[in-house]
Amino acid sequence: MRINHVHERLIGELMDYARQKYPEIELGKITESPGSSNHIWVIIKGIDWNDDDKVMDFTEYLSGKQEDILVEYGYPISLMPIRMPA
Repeated sequence: MRINHVHERLIGELMDYARQKYPEIELGKITESPGSSNHIWVIIKGIDWNDDDKVMDFTEYLSGKQEDILVEYGYPISLMPIRMPA
């Protein structure tokens, strides 16, 4: 997957936006969605998967910003929290 400078900037904006409410998150890796090679997944570490409400809140909090990027730039980019092994 090729990431261009616009992708990098938008991923940075998403991370900055997410860290406003979730400063504990860390960037894992950047990959393509298994369902679409055009959809960028930004793997995020640091969300407590034992707290269902927090996972849902994180997803809902980012959905509007991700949708804005899709509409404005045409790039589907999603921050994807992952479960960390114990």
